[in-house]
Amino acid sequence: MINNILNTFGTRLFSALLNLLIAIIISRFLGPEGKGQQGLIIATITYVLVFANLMGGSAIVYLVPRFSWSLIVLPAYLWSVLTSMAFYFALSIFQLIDQAFIVHVAILSLISAFTAINSSVLIGKEKITTSNLVAFVQPLATAFALSVLFFGLGQNTIQSYLLSLYISFGLAFLLSIFFLVRFTSGFRLRSRGAYFEIIRHMLRYGLLNQLAHIFQLLSFRMSYYWLEQTYSSAEVGVYSNGTSLVESIWLISRSISLVLYARIANTSDKLYAQKISMQLALGSLLISFTGLIVLVLLPSQVFVFVFGDGFHEIGLVIRSLAPGVLLFSLALVLGHYFSGTGKYHVNTIASFAGLLVAVIAFYFMIPAYGITGAGWATSISYTITSAIVIIYFARESKIKLKEAIPGFSEIKAILRSGKK
Repeated sequence: MINNILNTFGTRLFSALLNLLIAIIISRFLGPEGKGQQGLIIATITYVLVFANLMGGSAIVYLVPRFSWSLIVLPAYLWSVLTSMAFYFALSIFQLIDQAFIVHVAILSLISAFTAINSSVLIGKEKITTSNLVAFVQPLATAFALSVLFFGLGQNTIQSYLLSLYISFGLAFLLSIFFLVRFTSGFRLRSRGAYFEIIRHMLRYGLLNQLAHIFQLLSFRMSYYWLEQTYSSAEVGVYSNGTSLVESIWLISRSISLVLYARIANTSDKLYAQKISMQLALGSLLISFTGLIVLVLLPSQVFVFVFGDGFHEIGLVIRSLAPGVLLFSLALVLGHYFSGTGKYHVNTIASFAGLLVAVIAFYFMIPAYGITGAGWATSISYTITSAIVIIYFARESKIKLKEAIPGFSEIKAILRSGKK
């Protein structure tokens, strides 16, 4: 397990560095306005994906050990197609992003949704390293293609960024297909009754789980659209860079959560699941705190040096988000305990409460305080969501806090397992 966590963390760390490189390139060549457009494109693709995962994502991880993978993927693929089409028409009507980007967002979302389905099957089979490789290809190819287009060909436009996404998303999808064929038995069609049965299971687990993700994403990224409507894309550019930097603290939490979820979904030992969840959550909290201290203390000159003129307020965004980000690093791990045990409603309740608080806070704080208001409002939302998850875990867990702190022998066993 420790090997999978380290591999996942390493992959996410290098992916984060590549995403930082992408953010730097776009910020320097296109400025806050162009970075804001890029932030809105990625945020919108993410929104489409979270709805596509109503019949995919984490539900697939939970169901793969229990059903044939070939029974699961076809309904998930078809749902992704319908979701992308629905968002194309919805975005055309409401115009949350530039009209020229809508068709690209729909197509890129569909490719990414297919890749996510394949990766979820691999994770469900505990092929964590393989899934990580698929995930790593996307930012690597994006950074490479963007560098060629910007530096080599002088095509310094947002359209070049979109082209780099087509290249990277396409490569990641082809690689996921290759590994899916390699690590699974052959695909075969099933009866209509079998598909209706699996769709029922996918909706049961996927709907509750993805509602939590939908509410979370609305809480986390609604501020982008609110800032753009109240101010301009330039504010979104500064805020999105600050958000990306401070949320990089979640690298360890998300790495732990991915491996933990796959492990809990494949075990029936409840006490073991509770103890390991608490141990990993406490470790995540400690590491996150250390990283946040470093980020908070960075002077504004560092951000101007890295991203260019117009980004000196990134430090304000980081400091406003830091308290909520720290507490949420704990909830990220504990929340996956409930996902792994099929109790998706806990995360849904917590995320919905956070969303309600976020909407109220955004309404009052963004017009009054701009990007810092967006940061503090989001931080409050993180805190509410985290507090509810922690309360539910404390009520259910049979493990006391002192029992979760690993002894010397346990630490030795963990380190020994990491060397195997």
